[in-house]
Amino acid sequence: MAESGVQLVAGTDAGIPRAYFGGLISNLEFFEHLGVPRHRIIDMATTSTASALRLGDQTGRLAAGYRADILIVDGAPLTGLNALRAVRLVLAAGRFHIPHSAVARWAQRPASVQQADGGA
Repeated sequence: MAESGVQLVAGTDAGIPRAYFGGLISNLEFFEHLGVPRHRIIDMATTSTASALRLGDQTGRLAAGYRADILIVDGAPLTGLNALRAVRLVLAAGRFHIPHSAVARWAQRPASVQQADGGA
């Protein structure tokens, strides 16, 4: 379907190998396993999904006039989708949320590393 230009979106109703409820990253990795390029998978999880939900004029891309919905991760998802598992910060509609896992990762670093990066 991807090769035929069908609009694919991120998400699953489960029931297929490597896809289960609550497993968005695993679902995205499954598309990679099938040969879909990472840049297209990221588009599926953002722009295409927003469009399919009829929210494409509000969110799904970084542009003036769109909601400030940003996911900041440790790593580069275009290099490896696993980076999406290391969420550092979520900005949703302009409101910040720092996941407990990000706080825990920061707290586990040596004090010298925390000071070297300005405490962030």
